[in-house]
Amino acid sequence: MKIRRTVIALLVFVASFPLAAGIYFGSADLNDNDEVLFTVRQTLPGTVSYRSLFYAKIVNGSAASDPRILTCYPEQMELLSGGTVLQIRSRYGTARYSLDAEQLEWLRRADSIPLNSMRLSVRSVSPDGKWSCYIEKTGYAEGSLIFENSSTGKKFVLDEHAPFSYDAVPVKWAPDSTIFLYSKNGAVYFCDPDAVQRGVRLDEKYCEIGTGSIDSVCWAGDSLFYVDSDMVYKIDIKGLYTTGLYSGIIGKGTPCGRLPERFDSRRDIFSVNADNTSLFLIKSGKIFSRYSLRNNSSNYLSVVFSRPYTNSSGSVLDAVVLWDGNGEPYVWMRLMPYAGGEPQASVYKITDSFTPLLSVENSCRPVVSSDGTLAAFFSGSTVYVYNVSTWKRVGQLSGENMISAVWGGNTVLYVGGDRSVRRWDVAADKSTVLFLSSASAGMWDKKSGQVTVTSGDGRTFMLDKSMKLWTEVPSAPEQKASNQNGRYRVFNGTTQNALYENALYVRTLAGKAVTNAVYPDSVAKTPERRRVSLVFDAYDNPDGLPCILSTLSKYNVTGTFFLNGEFIRRYPSETKQIAATRNGCASLFFSPVDLTGNAFVADENFIRRGLARNEDEFYQCTGRELSLLWHAPYYRATDAVRGWGKKAGYTYVDVPDGGINEMTFEDAVNKNGAYLSSAQIIKKILTSLKKNGGGIVPVTVGFAYGMRADYVYQNLDLLISAILDEGFDIVNVGGPSD
Repeated sequence: MKIRRTVIALLVFVASFPLAAGIYFGSADLNDNDEVLFTVRQTLPGTVSYRSLFYAKIVNGSAASDPRILTCYPEQMELLSGGTVLQIRSRYGTARYSLDAEQLEWLRRADSIPLNSMRLSVRSVSPDGKWSCYIEKTGYAEGSLIFENSSTGKKFVLDEHAPFSYDAVPVKWAPDSTIFLYSKNGAVYFCDPDAVQRGVRLDEKYCEIGTGSIDSVCWAGDSLFYVDSDMVYKIDIKGLYTTGLYSGIIGKGTPCGRLPERFDSRRDIFSVNADNTSLFLIKSGKIFSRYSLRNNSSNYLSVVFSRPYTNSSGSVLDAVVLWDGNGEPYVWMRLMPYAGGEPQASVYKITDSFTPLLSVENSCRPVVSSDGTLAAFFSGSTVYVYNVSTWKRVGQLSGENMISAVWGGNTVLYVGGDRSVRRWDVAADKSTVLFLSSASAGMWDKKSGQVTVTSGDGRTFMLDKSMKLWTEVPSAPEQKASNQNGRYRVFNGTTQNALYENALYVRTLAGKAVTNAVYPDSVAKTPERRRVSLVFDAYDNPDGLPCILSTLSKYNVTGTFFLNGEFIRRYPSETKQIAATRNGCASLFFSPVDLTGNAFVADENFIRRGLARNEDEFYQCTGRELSLLWHAPYYRATDAVRGWGKKAGYTYVDVPDGGINEMTFEDAVNKNGAYLSSAQIIKKILTSLKKNGGGIVPVTVGFAYGMRADYVYQNLDLLISAILDEGFDIVNVGGPSD
């Protein structure tokens, strides 16, 4: 049986090439009141790059307090308090915009410029905006599942050891916000938010719906559906407490039919239409099926449509089911093109085939209106809104690159762009700027003494003296920015801090001559950055490859793929897909054989021919050459094997034996070994990296021949963010051209 492992090694063959610094201070404007405006741009791996505008008051030659951020970048947005408050979250903190008062106020702000590259995780907000659930990260791959009152900020912990995710929260809300479902330790529970708020909550064991994950349940109109193994149940919401108390006696609800095979809540998703007549199942992200639901029946569901998606242009990266007003299903899919390039998103009508209706390059997931009739997609600098029943475009908003969006009812969309956040009335096709997301520069208006910003499209905005309200003004100030006022001069200078490209200084012109940095941390000398390389071993199956490539691109980092000949022969399209990216391609020999085994003698001729055969097969498949890096299958090689590879012109990428195994459940039992979840493996990886000051992190592509709950490649974003946030740079093995 194949032994699969994810191990750490000291990095002995990492190219040393300069990495771009991450933080840059833009030009400043100093007024007569010793107040300075300046911008900060961050360009760190895993983060969106933008310029934020800051304000600081200079007293005695230094910033009197932490500089105050004035712009608010919409990395994540949520609508709260019955649609009257827009919450905006970014790396700098959390702000709320009152739609009634038309003012922006910060709830929490970072005390200094954040250096972590960690992405913001999503929140699950109740439809009425009164409550929200999110995971507060406490470890590399886990956190606490929190339930929070949006108005008071009072928090309740639902799960202290929830698997962490940047993209999803294991929570689903009832349409009327009276109940929410959450998953914990392999089971699904229900919770009454009002009861929790009042301190009246049943013991969790009486609130269990059944085993599974949050994808085992689905709200459909006012109904709740639950899949247990292969059986589909409809649960009366009013009888949830009865279900929780007596499910072992009375069952889990009313059976609606049986699926032809077992539902795997770790990999499968399902959706039911509003009139409860159809169920749509996406199995393993590859097989798409529609079934007719029955009332009070345990018979097999009638198949309306079932087939795999086998488009030759790309592999499925993500999929979402949408239902129109007549209960007909549509599927939005994002594909990773085999030919390389940005992901392509398309919407398909599902009848007896996949009928493409529209395509949007590199689109976000559809943002659906409250009543489900409209779907918004943003791609680049444009937001498109479509009618879900006709799939005709009903609105389009352009002008700036889009970051996030949230519906306020059924006709108003709040759109977060890279320059501003706008309220867009889709029906009237009218948009209004609420506040600025970023600024390339800020200037003091000498007449009013207020902050002004001219955006990239030539429009000018002014911030009132309370620094809470942005308004558009007819023209920009005619004066130029000033860097001195007789008492002080501000300027950008060099710094020894490797995380900064420059630093912002204040020089005292009157009294004792002194020069201070506005941010003292920006001039602190930092040690040389430690380095880590990611390598991906592709043996004989491509499971997870689209996710791996997408994650690497999202974090703007690259790795090296070691390709086995068996993988190249079985999956030529996926091999071309890897070769079309910026990632390196190296040799994993022509066959996944143990070169230290007793089945045959691996001599010099065998190694030379095996490496040459892999070169030829890769070239015939891609038209490109493999790099001259290699390692033996499963990292098992003798000194002689390494030496013969060197004679063939190859450099061996070595990983010492005895590392961490991605052991299956079967191996753990048969070999009396320790099964480790991906979260535990990631923790061990980071522990070893910190101990050794860097290293190589190999991750195996594809599933094991046995059972595992999860794989490291499924949580690659958590691994990468953990590596970056611990102060490592991710570099290629062998340099940028391998």
